[in-house]
Amino acid sequence: MSNRFDCQSSTAAAYLARPAERLVLEGYRRWISGAVSGSLEPWHEAAALYRTILGDGGATAAVHALSEFVATLGRCATCPLKIFECGSRHICRDEVLVLGLIAGIQNHDETAATICLDELTCPTRCDEVALAAGSFALLLHGLDKTLLPIPVHVVRDILDRSRAPWGGASHTTTLH
Repeated sequence: MSNRFDCQSSTAAAYLARPAERLVLEGYRRWISGAVSGSLEPWHEAAALYRTILGDGGATAAVHALSEFVATLGRCATCPLKIFECGSRHICRDEVLVLGLIAGIQNHDETAATICLDELTCPTRCDEVALAAGSFALLLHGLDKTLLPIPVHVVRDILDRSRAPWGGASHTTTLH
């Protein structure tokens, strides 16, 4: 069983092509890529994606909220966070947890948000990450970019599958 989740199915591809999900997943990937590489280019690409989807007015605040969320998560994560390359058709455990956290906050699913938060960060730092994630999630929601809910059973299934032995998947180096 693999620690990556193939987005080749039409359902998964359609989900990840939605504007709200693209903002979170691709924004997250690009922001971490910039932090890890030291290059400004991925950050400029993230900002361009946000301007394309949100327009100039909402993009600035949303990019700021994204950067605060990623920085806070990077300081508070229990282990190095994994990502796939920008534009990858796969999604890894940590990316699912980030999507689940933001979706849980936006859709008032406290159980899903808490599970994702607990898996991403250590218990003493959960409040910091929750505040940064909440700011990001609510700002996107206010801009009419709400992620579809990710049910608790789906999050748990993905966590169970990610803990199973696997042959390896290539990830980008991570923030932390």
